[in-house]
Amino acid sequence: MNLENFENILITGARGNSAYFFLRELEKNNIESKISVICRDKSKNKYFDQFKLNFKIFNGDINDKIFFEKCLKNIDTILHTANMENSESIVNVASKKVKWIILVHSTMIYSKNLSPFIKNRIRIDDKIKENFNNTTILRPTMIYGNHRDINFSKLIKFMNNFRCMPIFGSGNNLIQPIFVQDLSKAYFEVIRYKEKTFGNNYNLSGKNHIKYIDALGFITTKLNKKIILIKIPISLGKLIVRFMQIFFIGKFPIDVSQVERQSENKNIDHYAAKKDFNFSPRSFEEGIEIQIKNYKDTKGSIEINKK
Repeated sequence: MNLENFENILITGARGNSAYFFLRELEKNNIESKISVICRDKSKNKYFDQFKLNFKIFNGDINDKIFFEKCLKNIDTILHTANMENSESIVNVASKKVKWIILVHSTMIYSKNLSPFIKNRIRIDDKIKENFNNTTILRPTMIYGNHRDINFSKLIKFMNNFRCMPIFGSGNNLIQPIFVQDLSKAYFEVIRYKEKTFGNNYNLSGKNHIKYIDALGFITTKLNKKIILIKIPISLGKLIVRFMQIFFIGKFPIDVSQVERQSENKNIDHYAAKKDFNFSPRSFEEGIEIQIKNYKDTKGSIEINKK
């Protein structure tokens, strides 16, 4: 292993879900070089005590240009796992100061339902891809695997507590989620195989695609629950969401574009990642079984990185 690739790294979003497992991957591989991290709140610095790694912690906001420039001293590589909306400003500041910027974006940019939110993400991704040659963009699909994911953790909890589960559309749309630990290992391998991955972009998905309705069926089986799946036409779903947004004065957690995306196929191949750094993620069935077991073992409170 070329350990030099892991020297002088700066991680944004270092307290995030995938970053947690990336730090565990560094730990497992006995990376001894100093790891620079940005933590907005100084009172949260103790979080990093759980890792057997050599940290340099910067406290501040990555949107503060002067602060961020100070963080870049002696840095060769940035792994940006924080909000994708910050990618543009990070690249603008850092592209001439560091050798390599790895950005974690999303396969959401392939959606055909172009809400303003998605359009902005497409713009950011395209602009960076077209104007900077020292970046590598990683685009994971839907991330799952523990209590901190915003997708299947809520779904599992809902299905464990209620007898009915609404589905917008037929449920026959394909999904290909990625297990969070597989994503984090991909970060590690991308850096490890820098000579192949530098300047390239990769989609990162699970081993196989699965129909959404079949994924729900698998979850119900592993929860040992009998759940009635109620199919709601997309058109009716949009009307319901519009009404709920008015009723909740814009605070309802689902918007119309999310309902429309329920009918989309989200199966994305990861051939380039497999070819360049032997990306070999686990199947959805393997990953979700682990997540459900953890959910059961902890009675719905999975605190693997609580510190």
